[in-house]
Amino acid sequence: MLFFMGKLTQEGKGMRYKSKLIRGQILGGRYLVSGIIGSGGSSHVHLAEDLRLAGKRWAIKECVAEDLYGNVQAEAELLIALDHQRLPRVADFFPPDEDGYSYLVMDYIEGLTLDRYMDSVGGKIQGDTLLLFARQLLEVLQYLHEHRPPIVYRDLKPMNIMLTPENGLMLIDFGIARRHRDGAGEDTVKLGTVGFAAPEQYGSGQSDHRSDLYGLGALLLYLATGGKSSGWSAGMERRLDGRVPEPLIPVLRRLLRPRPEDRYGSAGEVLWILEGMKAVRSTGTRKKEPAAEILPPSGKVSIVTMMGTASGIGTTHASLAAASLLGRYGKAAWVDYAPESPVYGRISALAEAAGRRTPSEGTGGPIEINGVHCWKRPEGGGLEELAGKYRYVVLDMGIGAYEGASAEFARGDIPLLLASGADWRMEETLMWLRRSGWRQDGGWKIVLPLAGRQAAELLKGTLGSREVYTLPYQPEPFAAGGSLESALRDLFAEILKKDSWRTKGSFLQRKKR
Repeated sequence: MLFFMGKLTQEGKGMRYKSKLIRGQILGGRYLVSGIIGSGGSSHVHLAEDLRLAGKRWAIKECVAEDLYGNVQAEAELLIALDHQRLPRVADFFPPDEDGYSYLVMDYIEGLTLDRYMDSVGGKIQGDTLLLFARQLLEVLQYLHEHRPPIVYRDLKPMNIMLTPENGLMLIDFGIARRHRDGAGEDTVKLGTVGFAAPEQYGSGQSDHRSDLYGLGALLLYLATGGKSSGWSAGMERRLDGRVPEPLIPVLRRLLRPRPEDRYGSAGEVLWILEGMKAVRSTGTRKKEPAAEILPPSGKVSIVTMMGTASGIGTTHASLAAASLLGRYGKAAWVDYAPESPVYGRISALAEAAGRRTPSEGTGGPIEINGVHCWKRPEGGGLEELAGKYRYVVLDMGIGAYEGASAEFARGDIPLLLASGADWRMEETLMWLRRSGWRQDGGWKIVLPLAGRQAAELLKGTLGSREVYTLPYQPEPFAAGGSLESALRDLFAEILKKDSWRTKGSFLQRKKR
């Protein structure tokens, strides 16, 4: 399904069923149909205006039931459960009518599909743009693969990826995505696009997250070669010379290994490698801000606690960005504080794979990343060792899924609770706050990543609290400058003022009793 202005896809020529929706028709008493904007072999896509929300437009996917109904309903259920800026949002679903027609109402996304974009640039995509596309796709793949249960997209190809003016790349068709089933021998149905699908999608085994990594490699190679190749072959290194950043070539080669076990282990692993590649390619040096006037008295440490109300919200990304910013004002540490969290282990494995020195087994850190010292949770949770070394300590507490997490979170000098800003998840956030004993005078700051001002104002009004903020999107958590840094600096204003240094010391004192 293609949601872009002024372009009608040619796939519709093979569509067996005529659309029942006509211009001017109102679906469900709410959606005013403007006309068809795309057609495929099994569906039509219509543009519609929302009669309840002035100016809001939606894309309506129309399918005929028969054996397609199960797929459409599965797609609806899948997308309703997801919340990521690179995925379309489902607003409504209408089950089959008496003629077997069903309707899926989704975000209307303006932009160009990647195949159209490639045509517009004559098949020549700059290396830095290719890296940016790779990072953005890895972000959403990481989110899908870490979902519970994991979701495998299975159909990464230029027609299924939209380049938008504001948000960059978005995945726009979940028609053959599936929930991964542990223990299954192979896929029940062999689906995928020839040239982009991994070998195991055609009978050699069950597709999993590594199948999407193969698809990513095929897509990137296709873009890098101007649409000439999507599979690795002899002499490919020579053909890519000058077309892609040199360090990307071995990454593509490994992504396209025929056997899943020979590829990378996760999207996060590949993303970490590409982020390091970006840092090496950068010609500018990060300018340190003056710190002498704002350093706290000797021996003081400020602790920032960060916890998410659900997985996939972006707590780790935001906590690394916070540590990076604070590190420009004084020495900073980031701690993977949730006891069972795998993040520190991933960082260590990636650093090791990149040839960097890592702490010996069991020591727990630190690993230096872009000037930030990354630590594993100390034994017992005490921070005495870190207190004497750092001005700032940022604790990534994950979703706080362990005993005593809420109390530890509240002990921070700056407790930041990350929640979804999506209006359909507002009730979920309110229930979480009630269960966790939130109160207006508790000092918590509630942060809504990727949300607009309207969402923050709505939550402020509902809670009667001024401590609700938004965080803009920034793909590189360690980048200096930009709107994300500005927003974080506002959140940390009270610990970045010379006359307001303080420490609760709870993390330090409790271990001495």
